[in-house]
Amino acid sequence: MPPSTESGLSSVGRALRLLEAVAEGPPLGATELAARLTTSKATAFRLARTLQANGYLEQLEDARYRLGPRCLVLGARVSSEIDLRQELRGAEEELYARTQETVLLTVMAGRFAVCLDSIPSSHAVVSVAQIGTVWPPHAVSGGLAILAEDDELRDEYLAEPLTSHAPDTITDPSALRDVLVETRRVGYAVNDNYLRPGVCAIGAVVRKPSGEAVAALSVMLPELRLRETGVETLSQTVCAVADRASHHLGWRPVTAAG
Repeated sequence: MPPSTESGLSSVGRALRLLEAVAEGPPLGATELAARLTTSKATAFRLARTLQANGYLEQLEDARYRLGPRCLVLGARVSSEIDLRQELRGAEEELYARTQETVLLTVMAGRFAVCLDSIPSSHAVVSVAQIGTVWPPHAVSGGLAILAEDDELRDEYLAEPLTSHAPDTITDPSALRDVLVETRRVGYAVNDNYLRPGVCAIGAVVRKPSGEAVAALSVMLPELRLRETGVETLSQTVCAVADRASHHLGWRPVTAAG
């Protein structure tokens, strides 16, 4: 293979590793990216600027990088052939009207959970998420809800190390498997301070006609308000809206008679 071709492939590999590094956690600066890639800061900066120019990264005011809108577009295309954001906007608005809390629409893109849409809470103290935000699925309610419904995806995900993002993040595969089994049994997932201390969420899957999970609807709120409202009360609301959204997409639950 000619040297120029080898160099090109090497650059592509580093660019993909850079995207994965940014997707795994909070925004990263050029120095941190260089350490993750075991390359020079200049090389990391050049790769980041190229990805930024093409919409795959965004640079924050503090010079750190996060995933850009192009990643969201690709993730959405992989996750579904329909425009879920448009199809499920009514369900998001209903969930917001019933809870007045931040509502999230989450899809899976590879090993990551992606915020496809969101409606911010009207409360003075809120937890927000930007469209395109990428999360580790084991640390957010939408990701947990989807993992619990997909055995193959769950097993593939558990085959890799679980990253820690807060003191309460579940990083033991056996413990996470137990949580996913319980999530599937009750029909909803609870993010109990797994991503950020003091921030909780409850999520339930939205199903396509085949019954497979295509997305998840979640309500995110401060831990104090969740304790005041109660997990049982809020989960009933989330599940009811998610079931209606699934019905809108064409899913029909199998009954004993059917």
